[in-house]
Amino acid sequence: IEVEIGEWTIRTDQSVAKGGTGIGPNPGSYLYASVAACTASTAYGYCHSQGLPLPTGMSVHVEEEDIEGRQKPFKMTFKSHLPADFPENRLAAVHKAADACWVKQRWLNPPDFETLVVKG
Repeated sequence: IEVEIGEWTIRTDQSVAKGGTGIGPNPGSYLYASVAACTASTAYGYCHSQGLPLPTGMSVHVEEEDIEGRQKPFKMTFKSHLPADFPENRLAAVHKAADACWVKQRWLNPPDFETLVVKG
């Protein structure tokens, strides 16, 4: 399945075990990646705007539980990696910026979803 977003095309698929071809990440992986990218970019943006050393990376650990044979996330831990010389007194501000991620906020307060199925 290819999804067009503006000028970009994102390829997604299911695993072979689930009937897909495995040529791309499943849609849920993109959800995880979206939250991680948003968290990283808000931390990076804060550091950049304040003239602070920039984060060197972001790692994410997703804990899932099996509910009726399906894996569902119940906790996501984001770790923003900062340089060793990062000012100690600015750590809390980076944490606050990372938590302000737009995607996280929408996931915590989701919109109503409506699915329509139409012919022709």
